[in-house]
Amino acid sequence: MPVYDRGYTHWERSDGRALPAWLVIARRGIIEPLKKRWLLVLVLAAWVPAIVKGGIIYFKLKAGDMVDLLGGGWTSIEPEGFLNYLDKQHFFVFVIMAVVGAGLVATDRRDNGLSLYFSRPLDVKGYVAGKTAILFFFYALVTLVPAVALCVFAYLVAPEAAGMELLLLTPLRLLVFCLLTGTSMALVLLAFSSMGQRSIFVMVWWAVMVMGTKTLASIAEALGRGSLRVLDFMAQYDNAGTVLFGAARSIEVSRGVSFLVIVAWTVLAAWVLRRRIRPVEVVS
Repeated sequence: MPVYDRGYTHWERSDGRALPAWLVIARRGIIEPLKKRWLLVLVLAAWVPAIVKGGIIYFKLKAGDMVDLLGGGWTSIEPEGFLNYLDKQHFFVFVIMAVVGAGLVATDRRDNGLSLYFSRPLDVKGYVAGKTAILFFFYALVTLVPAVALCVFAYLVAPEAAGMELLLLTPLRLLVFCLLTGTSMALVLLAFSSMGQRSIFVMVWWAVMVMGTKTLASIAEALGRGSLRVLDFMAQYDNAGTVLFGAARSIEVSRGVSFLVIVAWTVLAAWVLRRRIRPVEVVS
């Protein structure tokens, strides 16, 4: 356009700094799914257990039935009670991460989107960080956020019964646990997504990884092979997390073994991502 054409605007310096590339990827990947009403309904459904637990906590605190409340069950406000709550959220974690994350890399590979991403000042680490942040956001939306909300709610209902540990230490434990667990699960799912080009196949692989291993481990345990619970993918996170929450082992597997299994899956996922995600040259 000639500079003398009507409508030409001179360039003006902006003092604002551009967002990091990974954050731009994450922001777009978070906003787009939230525009879908059915996903919001699914997120609300994932909050129903928290609402139920909150109601039970309220009535028990008001009734003064602290013996049963502090016993370590699903409604407990002790740290192990919140770990138990996170364990019961596995189904929602499985579904929401599958719906949101199955196509995060697969779609880019199918539509040759990687060439567009890497034609900009973006490297593989930034790309993976952005996609991981998307999955972690939705993971935290159905685990960390409602759990911390329950901590604050219980403290507001009866601060003398809950204590500062519930307001400070338990949320800190939840943050560390969810940060490590959510990041590891996100990398594993992204690795599956990077190995295919169709979301439906990625969902099937993710279902085998989560539900299939759980079923096999349950069968093995029923046959008296409790040590084979090491095959259960998601159970390893809760078992390793018992150290952080001061709880007993959740399965018949050493917590150290569970931790090593998690590290192995995470490292393997990172290796797969490094091999499968790379700039694509378009040759005409």
